Amino acid sequence: MSIPAKAPRKKRRTKQVIELAVMDAVHSLIEEVGFNKVTLTGIAARAQIEPTVFYRRYSNLDELFDVYSHKYDYWLAGIAELMPPDLSDEESMKWILLNLIRALHKNRGMQQMLIWELSDDNPVTRRTAALREKINDSLIKELEKRFENTGVDLSVMAALLISGIYYLILHRNMSTFCNVDFSSKSGRERLENTIDQLVTILFATIRSQQAMQTQ
Repeated sequence: MSIPAKAPRKKRRTKQVIELAVMDAVHSLIEEVGFNKVTLTGIAARAQIEPTVFYRRYSNLDELFDVYSHKYDYWLAGIAELMPPDLSDEESMKWILLNLIRALHKNRGMQQMLIWELSDDNPVTRRTAALREKINDSLIKELEKRFENTGVDLSVMAALLISGIYYLILHRNMSTFCNVDFSSKSGRERLENTIDQLVTILFATIRSQQAMQTQ
């Protein structure tokens, strides 16, 4: 009588490997269905863990989302860190805004983060939005110095430019906007060209004021 072979013992994963698997599972699910439809069951299945393993690390989904946002958010400041050195203030603002368009256009996770903030008022979304604002504050303050005594409210101007980019990209697959298809390559190029033009116009106020002072 033959003795049945023992099933191979499943290799035990380290805490670090499990944590990475959970974060990868959350990230992929958020990209696919959005924050509001992510479930513990879905995370456990995709990360190949038991629910009890999840609860050893997080008390609930909100706590996990809070950790996730620390790892994957605050990307506008990250974009600025990649900016080439020795750019003028005008070139810097253009570089940040144009790369914001390109990054957000392909970053499904960040799109879902913005949608979640707009659709669900909770402690995590409030903290995430507030911390992103704090991190990006230094970028705005540096530009504000250039527009002192020009009559330009740089903070509101930057808010309009950034929020406009957010909305047009989030809305792009819904329909055209002002007869422009922002989901197309040509639509995105028109958006980038227009942002470039608006920043040029914005900084022209400084050049105009400087010209008047030298007369």
